[in-house]
Amino acid sequence: MSTFNDNIINWLLEEDNHAVAYRTKTELLEQPASKTDVAEWIYRFIPDDWYKTKGLWYRYYVTALAECGLTLEDIKREHIEKAFWELENTFDCNCGDFMLLRSLIKLGYTNEPVILKIINELKNNILPDNGFLCLHRLRKLKYTPKSCYKANLHALLFLAEIHKIGLECDMEKSLVEYFFNHNLFYKSTDKNTLVLNCREGKRTIDTFYPFEVMRVGIQNIIEALCALGYGNDERLSEAWNFMDNSKDKDGKMILRGTLSKSYLPKERVGKPSKWITFYSLLAEKER
Repeated sequence: MSTFNDNIINWLLEEDNHAVAYRTKTELLEQPASKTDVAEWIYRFIPDDWYKTKGLWYRYYVTALAECGLTLEDIKREHIEKAFWELENTFDCNCGDFMLLRSLIKLGYTNEPVILKIINELKNNILPDNGFLCLHRLRKLKYTPKSCYKANLHALLFLAEIHKIGLECDMEKSLVEYFFNHNLFYKSTDKNTLVLNCREGKRTIDTFYPFEVMRVGIQNIIEALCALGYGNDERLSEAWNFMDNSKDKDGKMILRGTLSKSYLPKERVGKPSKWITFYSLLAEKER
């Protein structure tokens, strides 16, 4: 068991963010906790009819519920049916699909036939560089392309979640090797250039949250790798340094970037973030 800073833990347990407080109790401290306040809290921020939303925002709302620590017991089955239908009929190995899969696993839908089928068949869609690419794009090409870094980020988070519950997937080691071939963040052909080389706060080396289809913050990448058993791998040394450089003097993690329109209550960029701090501590515990 990791030893946590009491001041930071007490800060995470404050009632301004019921989701972080709940997950701190259950995942970091391994204590029983009620989800009643969590459900009431998050439903103040998302629409009552969120399940009627189409496209990406439906997936974001499912993700919001999963990130808050809710489970299938807290959500009406009919509100999730659309997710199963989309995976059954339109699964495309894209970032949004992997994001939805991860959320459904976190919600507890671990024995759904469609999810188990996708896990079993993922090996049929992996490319020679050990990553994934949108199937609709792949089918149009007459040559074998490189995979998509963004899809691979969300595939990594998904594989970490199924690993946590003991499900096996043939793709786990291959995808981890893909990221190590990129030194996690860099082009395979130029280890000095980030794959997603955008402005500060939006890069994979930044503490960005909540994640979206286009980007995942470093804290979630590191947490996923720790959950998969690579927390002490020397190839993560630079990543841990990036994380350390985002701490304030009290050890709280600073938020460097966020969505302009968020599916979770927004935190302030440049200020300590409870979500980032929680995930950094979770990574340390799994490490």
